[in-house]
Amino acid sequence: MKGFPPLINTLLVSSLVLTIGRGVTLPFITIYLTEHFHLLPKSVGIILGISLTIGIISSFYGGYLVDRFNKNILILFSILLFSLSFFAIPWLSRPEGVVAVLAILHTAYAVLSIAIKACFASWLPVTKRIKAFSINYTLVNVGWAIGSSLGVMVAGYSPLLPFHLSGGLALLTVAVLSFRLRKQTPSPIAEPNAAPITVPNFRQTLGILRNDRRLIYFTIGSALGAVVFGQFTGYLSQYLITVSDAEFAYKIIGVVMIVNASIVIALQYLLSRGMRQDNMLRWLILGTLFFVLGLIGFLLAGQSVWLWIVAMAIFTLGEIIVIPVEYMFIDFIAPAHLKGSYYGVQSLSNLGGAINPVMCGFLLSYTPPPVMFLVLIAAALFSLWFFFLGHRLAGQHRPLCSPNNAK
Repeated sequence: MKGFPPLINTLLVSSLVLTIGRGVTLPFITIYLTEHFHLLPKSVGIILGISLTIGIISSFYGGYLVDRFNKNILILFSILLFSLSFFAIPWLSRPEGVVAVLAILHTAYAVLSIAIKACFASWLPVTKRIKAFSINYTLVNVGWAIGSSLGVMVAGYSPLLPFHLSGGLALLTVAVLSFRLRKQTPSPIAEPNAAPITVPNFRQTLGILRNDRRLIYFTIGSALGAVVFGQFTGYLSQYLITVSDAEFAYKIIGVVMIVNASIVIALQYLLSRGMRQDNMLRWLILGTLFFVLGLIGFLLAGQSVWLWIVAMAIFTLGEIIVIPVEYMFIDFIAPAHLKGSYYGVQSLSNLGGAINPVMCGFLLSYTPPPVMFLVLIAAALFSLWFFFLGHRLAGQHRPLCSPNNAK
């Protein structure tokens, strides 16, 4: 984090603290809903699925808000909503209320994530943005590791304590950020040869986004990539239960999660140091190769714990390459006044992670188990193909920079 403006470091630390707050509560929300409302697993799945989908779709408009309004105010307001959502959940008496509050929570966090990326793009030169994206992703993984461990401890005292702790951490973040934002806000990095531009209205913004085929290709590529890595523990659990027993499945999932988190935390920043705008596609090809090799490793691992560990290590190398490069692609094509809107569209790719459990469950139910990995390999390769198409277009045209481009 050396060399960043102080406020960028504050945003990174805030991202870490808020992720710890999410990790304290969200991994165990299924248990809370089951015990508190006496719901069947399918009902819990519907609640979580609907609220997450609403949050993902709402982030599209959230990106426009980031461009249209003051980022500082949006960041503080999003974190405040995030905090109040955690405090509200224990007071809800009906599952329908949980759907609404969780949707607000996911939407607030999505807008916050977009605003932070837009701040990176606005306050940092191009050469430092990939570093910021990578460090933020590393800190998110650190936060999940700390938060989930902390959640296990505090839930032992009271099932409601995790919600209060998550809300309290978010309130503390609001207080610190509010003070820092009032004290100092970095000046936006000036784009070379940039003329004054008026931010378009929502209809004009939709026109620009709809007509940018680079963005469409990149978003499809990101969605297909999310199918591969967005919910990997979910489809590995489904596969292991199908081909083995629950005891072996728990053992393997526990091991691969440790391997995944360790490699992300240890190597994310080191690998990102070589990533630049002029070599993004080469890095993405390498990351896709690691995904494919990792999936082949899962397919062949069988009952060998060591093969599962090696396959997970290779797969994780793909993850820590592809995710920051995807953000860099969007930063590369997005005009300065529409960074939030472009990141908002890219966030729709998270729907790929939501599709994954349904798709893999269907494949495991109606086809031989290895077919699932073959389909995931195909998704990874198609993801690379769409990124190649978008990258080729990006090399031919300068970024759209005027609302007059909207038709």
